[in-house]
Amino acid sequence: MERRHFLKTSALLYFGLIASTKFKANSFLNDFNKFKAKIVQIISELKKESSNLVIKVMNGKKYAYDPYTHYPQDGGIKDTKTGSQLFFHIHRKGEYGHFHTFMKDEDGELVHLILISMNKDGEPIGLATVNRWVTGDKYVKSDVLNKLSENYFVDTSLYGDSRVVDFVNSIFIAYNEEIKQLYIERDKWIADYVNKNYREPFEDRDYEVISFKKI
Repeated sequence: MERRHFLKTSALLYFGLIASTKFKANSFLNDFNKFKAKIVQIISELKKESSNLVIKVMNGKKYAYDPYTHYPQDGGIKDTKTGSQLFFHIHRKGEYGHFHTFMKDEDGELVHLILISMNKDGEPIGLATVNRWVTGDKYVKSDVLNKLSENYFVDTSLYGDSRVVDFVNSIFIAYNEEIKQLYIERDKWIADYVNKNYREPFEDRDYEVISFKKI
């Protein structure tokens, strides 16, 4: 009887664990879909206003194909409470411009997270990680990047049109899995480079984008 009770209890625990895992997976999937829908909604709203995310973040300034011209202003948008920040600029072929996103780590040092590539219509077309020379940030591995990305948040009230910031915040949730994969690919690329060249790639100007995902 004790064995039967043990087996029954074990079975209940097992199926309970499976059900819990499925629930969490479905919950994450719902979050991804919810925030992807939010991104679409933001883009659609702006289109109805004859505007888009790129126009909004440029804040009335001229389109300048120059890596040192940052939008909406020099230094971008910074949330001093969360340590998260972003800016937009233009200097790469095959896109209209891109957002850079950063977050301060536990030591207060700035870490680059992802690049969000945009087209002329203000739609996101890709996500990427970049080489260290591009942003001059602190190098950390994918496990740290994952934790920082999961906590990325810029207060939407810090910019005139909150939808710009809301869009960037939403990207981190909507494409959470894709971002994690980009970090894994980045770490692998760096390891392969070191094994092949016997040096770190961080100042190699031949490599700007390390991993990329079209969206």
